[in-house]
Amino acid sequence: MLKKLLFCGLIIWGCLSANTVLAKTKECLVKPSYDIVIEQGFVEIVNQQNDVLITPSGAVTRNNITLPLTPAVQQDAKQFQAFLRTNMADYELRSVAELNQVNAVFAQAIRDKLGNKSELLSNLRSLYNQLLALLHQAIITKDGVTYFYYQPFNNLKTDGEAISKKVFYKILGNSILHFDVFKNYSGIKKIAKEEWKTQKVSLQQFDESICALMTDIDNQYNHLMRSFK
Repeated sequence: MLKKLLFCGLIIWGCLSANTVLAKTKECLVKPSYDIVIEQGFVEIVNQQNDVLITPSGAVTRNNITLPLTPAVQQDAKQFQAFLRTNMADYELRSVAELNQVNAVFAQAIRDKLGNKSELLSNLRSLYNQLLALLHQAIITKDGVTYFYYQPFNNLKTDGEAISKKVFYKILGNSILHFDVFKNYSGIKKIAKEEWKTQKVSLQQFDESICALMTDIDNQYNHLMRSFK
């Protein structure tokens, strides 16, 4: 998830092809097929087939029809909506924190190796802002309501790659224009090699935890949907 997004972003620092870098990431087998909206009074899980609302007490409405539930199923629904409330908010916070951490580390590395006036700093800021916006297309909290959109989430890798390529070509063009392409290439390559080592393990662990979270959510969702029939 986030690791894929950051791998895409780090293309520009390593001057590597997107396919080479991204081939090293492990795909999560579970890909969500529903959006999630978390409000104070209910949790909504919706796709083209089903619109499921679960209240904090575990009452369930599906496609505008209130479902009769056994006590066991209602308890499962109650636990599922509570699980989503806790973990989706945590996922958003952790994702932004990881992105901020990588941005800060690479910004400091650029200052140390290429100076405070390096054009790469502005390129890094641009990349960071675009990746943050991309992340918030997948999950964002506004006015106390958390929104998760499965299609942007599943496309983080592809869309992050496209953004990173665009920024990379901008860097390359500016370097050629100012006749310092080789200096920038050497500096970028060194930064990527050294700093990525310090981030790789943490990001891999985070990525695996998000995959585990999405797998858990999907298992609980599918279990509930089978219980409703």
